[in-house]
Amino acid sequence: MKKHQERTMVVRVHPHAWRWRAGAAAGALSVTLLLGYWWGASSDSEMPFFDSPEEKLRDQVTQLSVERDTDQQTLRDLRASLADQATQLNEMREMLALYRGVMMPDDSEEVVVLRPPTVEYDAINHSLQLVSLVHRGTGDDEIYQGHLSVLVEGSLDEQNHIVNLAALDTGQESSVFPLRFRYLQKVQVAVSLPKGFVPESVVSSLRLDEPRVVTRERRDALGDATAIVAVARGAERNATDKKKQ
Repeated sequence: MKKHQERTMVVRVHPHAWRWRAGAAAGALSVTLLLGYWWGASSDSEMPFFDSPEEKLRDQVTQLSVERDTDQQTLRDLRASLADQATQLNEMREMLALYRGVMMPDDSEEVVVLRPPTVEYDAINHSLQLVSLVHRGTGDDEIYQGHLSVLVEGSLDEQNHIVNLAALDTGQESSVFPLRFRYLQKVQVAVSLPKGFVPESVVSSLRLDEPRVVTRERRDALGDATAIVAVARGAERNATDKKKQ
């Protein structure tokens, strides 16, 4: 009887075979999940897969919250815009009344009118902003020429002191503001006051050379609302800085 010889078989496994098996398993699992989702979504069940009533309700609540926040922001913007428009409307009304007074002056004999100045004073930065308005009174439509001098009276080191705004203004070549207008002219100036100087009043002196020689002068104390607010804010800032130190 012949003896059978034992044979050894060598099986070669590809080095990426495990990756292929894992990929096939993952693909099969994905297909199974997709089929299950499609079946659940297309069925008449009240609890479809990934589409419960609770989830729909949450989505609706989230959407309504977003719309509410958007509406509130729009309402705030609209209120702010209306407030700005109301302020601008009041300013335009005041300007219109001023123009009417210039174009149709009253029965007074004033050839030229020097309005009270508007002053804003910042005690922290030692800065002062002033707006002065000069316009014609009675008379023909002639060219008015002259100059305006603006002095600020106050105290410095417990002594009386006077500051000439035109001299502090770098845009002016002289110590007065030149005037040349037919109906009105606005003089605006923003300067830094000497450190330690406390303003108390504004003295405006007008000299008209054409069409006739006229002089006007007025003294206004820094007691208007704008000046008081600016000074009060400066005092509050000083008190806050001292507390921090």
